[in-house]
Amino acid sequence: MQTFVIDYVLRTSLIAAAVAAVLWMMRVRAAGARHAVWVGVAAVMMVLPAWMAWGPKARVPVLPPAARTAAAATAVMPIVDVPIAAARKAHPAAVAPRRSPWDWTSLFAGIYFIGAFALLMRLAVGTVRARRLAGASCVVPVTVGFFRPRIILPESAGAWPRARLDAVMVHEGEHARRRDPLFQWVALLNRALFWFHPLAWWLERKVSGLAEEACDEAVIARGHDAREYAQVLLDLARMVERSGGRMGAMGMAMPGVFLPRRIRRMLSGVPAPRISRMRMSCAAAVCAAAAAMVGTGTLVRAQSNAGSKGQPGPAFEVVSVKPIDAAGGGKSKDGGGRGGGGVPPGLDHKRFSFPSTASGLIVKAYGVNGCGLLGEKENCPEMTGAPAWLTRDPFEVQAKLPEDAPDYTFRQFLDGQAPQLQLMLRAMLADRFNLKVHRETKELPVYVLTVGRGGPKFKAATGEMIKLRDGSMGKDRSMGWTFANGKIDDLMRRMIVKNRSIQEWTDALSNVMDRPVVNRTGLTGEFDMTMQYERDVDPNDAADGVPRLGQNFGATFFTAVQEQLGLKLEATKGPVEILVIDHVERPSPN
Repeated sequence: MQTFVIDYVLRTSLIAAAVAAVLWMMRVRAAGARHAVWVGVAAVMMVLPAWMAWGPKARVPVLPPAARTAAAATAVMPIVDVPIAAARKAHPAAVAPRRSPWDWTSLFAGIYFIGAFALLMRLAVGTVRARRLAGASCVVPVTVGFFRPRIILPESAGAWPRARLDAVMVHEGEHARRRDPLFQWVALLNRALFWFHPLAWWLERKVSGLAEEACDEAVIARGHDAREYAQVLLDLARMVERSGGRMGAMGMAMPGVFLPRRIRRMLSGVPAPRISRMRMSCAAAVCAAAAAMVGTGTLVRAQSNAGSKGQPGPAFEVVSVKPIDAAGGGKSKDGGGRGGGGVPPGLDHKRFSFPSTASGLIVKAYGVNGCGLLGEKENCPEMTGAPAWLTRDPFEVQAKLPEDAPDYTFRQFLDGQAPQLQLMLRAMLADRFNLKVHRETKELPVYVLTVGRGGPKFKAATGEMIKLRDGSMGKDRSMGWTFANGKIDDLMRRMIVKNRSIQEWTDALSNVMDRPVVNRTGLTGEFDMTMQYERDVDPNDAADGVPRLGQNFGATFFTAVQEQLGLKLEATKGPVEILVIDHVERPSPN
């Protein structure tokens, strides 16, 4: 919700700034013309939220490329519990878990609805009173009514001089002809709905002031003396002041707002500005185009140089991409190699090998999780439209890194901690797969992870040092799932997490669940967690009946998270950054 409100405020502010710039550059000074334009802006403000939520968007790549050099979990989590080399920087020391006592989203929503209700009730009461308004309750002339406006004069108007009465009738008659009460009601409705936005308050005053200026110009154009008319406005202002209050009805009441400025303008002797229909049409068209660009545009991140074909950046010295023939026992289609590709996956002595689908390569190259890639999972609502071969057909990538490239380990690559290697993969994807992508933020179904009522039921990591597989000493930074009883066909699963942060765990969950997981626990540091739960059988699983990880966690998993970890997973909607595939082709031959 907060993201949507901020986006709305920024868009409407940009629209108002663009309209003001167009009016200034095209020298549109006529009050009537500017009044019409700003009424249009108020109307756009009321329509824009619905358009942002449901209307089509035009992508505008203006934001800088996102630096995704850290903290993306692996695309597929293993069903084993093996030690992982300590390749990441140490996290801050664990602190006591804290839970915010405030639900800020609900608080802001409550404040908004209270403010909107108060202003809408005030507008409704004023609208009803305007229909019952009579001359006995009016101190000054007023025009009310939307489609059939009527002019109401005070009882004292019968004693006014003829010249004063004529000037007042011209002014109020112009309000009726222009349907100013209706447009003022629109501006007030916009202010009531979006009272939190200063632009809504400014627009209401601006629309009212320009309507009065336009009527003043009509009075002077009819031949009335500017000084005498200014005196009429001052006398009416004194009458309002002596009455001790404002009229509680919805209408255009003399003398109106911005009186000192209007009088100075009339007495300056400068004739009222005119505007041709052609210039007014051009100004309206430019303002509408500017509003449409800002209102319908989606500000997306420009593609990184390293991910664009032909652009400079880190690249492999030599690279080979070959399709893997799954029917041929996992051999590459040139006939060589062994199961799973020509050579096993790994990174050793600057030589990199990684058998994967194209979607798996994109996941690793751009550091997105399984639900952050368009087409990566069928059960993710935002992932449709990608070609079927992207997630189905495997390829074998073998490459040689430059000699000056950092000495990454394969585990660092799997953990998303090899930024230079990620950029090389992006360049390879752009060159061989003709890949074009952009990032977008959408409001999508998510799981929100929060701390339960009783607080977390796991402890901070001990940080015990062990001997790793590469022979060095480090922390056992494991994260994975295994069969609880050691039987492949057993439905009981055990999740074991060691020396990992909550954010790392939620990133991993996003890869295997049916929607992204958003961490709102507020917990920092590294933790050890163990959880056991009953696995639901997915009817779409393989014929052997063994459920596949990530297809259907079921209610038992959610219950275990709450009862054994003291956390809570709730389904809702929230902003999710996704990687949208604009274009992709099968890789070109070696």
